Amino acid sequence: MRNYFLKFLLFLFVTIPALAQSQAYDEYLDPAGLNKALSSLNKKYPKNTKLISLARSAGGQDLQMIEIGHETGTVKKSKPAVLVVANMEGIVPVSSMAAIYLADYLLENSSAYDNLSWYILPCGNPDAYSHYFEFPLKMDPRNSKAHNDDMDNLTDEDGFEDLNKDGFITQMRVKDPMGTWVPVKGEPRLLRKADASKGEKGIYKLYSEGLDNDGDGKYNEDGKGGVNVGINFPHLFKPFQKTSGLWPGCTDESFQLMKFVFEHPEIAMTMDYGAVNFCIQPPKGGRKGSVDMDKIKIPKGMAEDFGADPNKTYSMKEIIELVQPLVPQGMTVTESMVASFLGLGAVVNPLDKDLKFYKDLSEKYKEYLKDKGLKAERLAPEKAKDASFELWSYYQLGIPSFAMDFWTLPKLKEESKEKSEITVDKLKEMSSEEFVALGKEKIAVFLKESGAPEQFTADVVIKMVEGGKMTPAKMAEMMKDMPKKEDDKGGDSKTKALIAYSDEHMQGKGFVDWTAYKHPVLGDVEIGGVVPYVDNTPPASLMDSLFALQVPWTVELSKKLARLKILDHKLEYKGGGVYELTLWIENISDLPFPTAMGERNEQPAPAIVEIEGSQISLLSGKSRTPVNSLGAHKIKEISWLIESEKATDLTLKLSSVFAWGDQEQIKIGGAK
Repeated sequence: MRNYFLKFLLFLFVTIPALAQSQAYDEYLDPAGLNKALSSLNKKYPKNTKLISLARSAGGQDLQMIEIGHETGTVKKSKPAVLVVANMEGIVPVSSMAAIYLADYLLENSSAYDNLSWYILPCGNPDAYSHYFEFPLKMDPRNSKAHNDDMDNLTDEDGFEDLNKDGFITQMRVKDPMGTWVPVKGEPRLLRKADASKGEKGIYKLYSEGLDNDGDGKYNEDGKGGVNVGINFPHLFKPFQKTSGLWPGCTDESFQLMKFVFEHPEIAMTMDYGAVNFCIQPPKGGRKGSVDMDKIKIPKGMAEDFGADPNKTYSMKEIIELVQPLVPQGMTVTESMVASFLGLGAVVNPLDKDLKFYKDLSEKYKEYLKDKGLKAERLAPEKAKDASFELWSYYQLGIPSFAMDFWTLPKLKEESKEKSEITVDKLKEMSSEEFVALGKEKIAVFLKESGAPEQFTADVVIKMVEGGKMTPAKMAEMMKDMPKKEDDKGGDSKTKALIAYSDEHMQGKGFVDWTAYKHPVLGDVEIGGVVPYVDNTPPASLMDSLFALQVPWTVELSKKLARLKILDHKLEYKGGGVYELTLWIENISDLPFPTAMGERNEQPAPAIVEIEGSQISLLSGKSRTPVNSLGAHKIKEISWLIESEKATDLTLKLSSVFAWGDQEQIKIGGAK
């Protein structure tokens, strides 16, 4: 395999200037170490930082957040804010360190917080993150809140055991007639599901390494703790699922984070550092909801009121057109209202308008990485999980919500699909000259297809044929008797990439070879498999260079937040002391105000245009006019009829807690 990954890292070390850091990024910090790092930043920059104790974990650990900006300590903010959370599942150590790096980076580059505030939470699930620093090493996203995962009469009774004492919790494979797994030919470390449609029978059952402490036939299904904080949020939450918790926000870590968000309406964007990456791979659709929003049936009773046919289906737009004439004047029927009174349930897929800006920014991010020299292919990031913070943030807050991972395994280079088209029969009929004329590349492909031993390279075989030591006919006879090359198809692509990475960069230490063990219940088993965290946690020595490349993109995204400005105004005298005032408002940025999902849900609060002045009367229009939405680089027109016989000053104030705002003063009145 071409060593593109190390070449890329070498490029980083040579070309990326060092940040004047408060923290060295050469080791992973445990939860207490993360809080200490935040405290150090707070002491170094006391005027522009504030420490916030967000919550206490179920295990008694403090979830510390740092606020950065010029309004720290101010209860009511006048400028927008960005919320960055990290390691919500507690199993992505590099994300917590990236959050510390971001805080460090911001404080060394004050222009990044000149006009907005930042809230940064380095670890949303410290109990789970603590497992990374424990022995034996295990990857478990559950916090320490006691929970009966397997719904028996006991709680936290079936945890992990390191049976072979190698320091890792891996897997056990057991030969069993009822097994569903078979080894991958050519790579016995890999397993794949047996394909019954091809007559295959499995020979192994797989278990987590350990003992069946409660005797229910399952292994390690009810260990200490129980709630994965990262999937304990309301959107698409499923109760009675393993590790999800009993209800959204049932654990203090998730509840207090949601409470914080609702208490800070200035939050205009969120970013989740973890295993998902909306910057590279925009949010995915494809979820099946309970209702198709383009084919909605209206219940019979309501259909009669709307003048609709209960046997037909309608689009959301068509229903809004039916209902609008029935509501009081001045009220606008929205998708949120329709969904509510028809009981349509949650929206489960991103809206097309939002996908447009996600895709545009994704292309920009890829170009950004390319310009920085990152061209190596990597495995795709994980998909967002139901009830995750990033999905809750996008679907329910109505603001741009992003996610970013920082490292995945290098993608395996695909095998050449070129075929030699040489068969044994064709080989028999060839002369030595015709064989040599095929060329080195084609002969090399043929030898590989035939499963020839590695020492028989194209160069070696050509020399043997040219020297008369081998003829094509003789070679054909040898090929006929040669064992067929083992098929290495099948097996998880991520595990394949991990094994390749482990073999090339870790001397094979990223995968525990299957080794015989006498299990007290299962009898003869083999213990082995992937070492925890190898697939998502780079060596600590690489963190600095990885962060220097990727973390600044979070700041670049913050520059694209919706920003509303007064573009222009026009004042026209109509006679009799009456004026027509027209105002144009523009969103001068790349992101909409709010997202299309926010517009649908009527979240967050609209911007408000206020007219303030003495000795005036509004004949039409409102003194406070809401601006519910304004797309990126779009303009909105608002007009009023104002009576003002005497000359006076009129103040036009555009205010929004999360889109800055603007103000303009004009003179009105006194015309004859």
